Amino acid sequence: MGKIISLYNNKGGVSKTTTLFNLGAYLSQSSKVLLVDCDPQCNVTEMFFAANEDADSPDIDLPGTSIYQAFLPRFMGESSKIDPNSVKLPSHNIYTNLFIFRGDLEFSRAETYFGTAWNQAVTENIHEKNTYVAFHRLITELGELNGFDYILCDVGPSTGSITRTVILTCDEIIVPLVPDRFCYQAVRLLGRVIREWVDRHKQISDTLVPFGIVPFTGEPKLAGTIIQNYKIHSASKTKKSYIEWQNRISAEIETKLVGDQGITPKCSFNVKMPYIATIRDVGVLAPLAQMFGRAIFDIQQEHTKEASADGRMYYGTVWDPLLERMKEYKNEIAKIAGALS
Repeated sequence: MGKIISLYNNKGGVSKTTTLFNLGAYLSQSSKVLLVDCDPQCNVTEMFFAANEDADSPDIDLPGTSIYQAFLPRFMGESSKIDPNSVKLPSHNIYTNLFIFRGDLEFSRAETYFGTAWNQAVTENIHEKNTYVAFHRLITELGELNGFDYILCDVGPSTGSITRTVILTCDEIIVPLVPDRFCYQAVRLLGRVIREWVDRHKQISDTLVPFGIVPFTGEPKLAGTIIQNYKIHSASKTKKSYIEWQNRISAEIETKLVGDQGITPKCSFNVKMPYIATIRDVGVLAPLAQMFGRAIFDIQQEHTKEASADGRMYYGTVWDPLLERMKEYKNEIAKIAGALS
């Protein structure tokens, strides 16, 4: 089956969900892709279904199985594992090779169930052992059943049990960053946090085999980092303050994020050149894309009516720079896709 990937940073506001959706749309041009919305805020689900004409109607139920509906029988102890055939995965209205395992506000309750499993799976409690491996089991089985080339999991900016469960299931992770003090602080700790999860997973895995439960690897590789949302001067030069924070973050990636006490890097990862993409602030393009459920690089001129004060489309000197920005953005998303190959 294909790769399971997440964009993760325990610091919020780094355009993680936006980048993940756009990466999924880009990959779906030549591959079969599944988005898994593991964040109870359900933002990637909102973006996905925004392309549906009736998306804003409160009387319309979203198609497909929600992630909480799927896992509830396991949480309640009604079945040892979840049948992947019971999970319905709708496709996108525009990107037909892009599918979603949609989010659910009630999935926040999974924090308790996965948390209990995290603490008790090392004991002889078979119920908690089955809950501990349930996410990995189902996601890999969905991948095999449906022939997905990529499975992209969206998680919230936390270190809670849902996030731990998802990240340990992944084959690779990408860390999105913005050049500021808060991401500098986050990247100093993130590697050690994930290493602690991996070490704990190994302890739990040793207790699964005697109960006939097959353990999983549980050690995602770092495929790269992304610097994004930075702003430039009118002379197309990155602002000095952003460069300063980017340099500080680069040093912490090399000394703290990767290595024996951090995340294991992918073979192709170059610690001296850690940024697989650099994405500058896209301005009005982001809210427009969210409004129409499209990739940022796929906005049409007619969509700009919604961003115009007088309801007219952008033309000429207003529209042409946006076309260039979309092209630039698509090139950077292509670099992220290339790092996953």
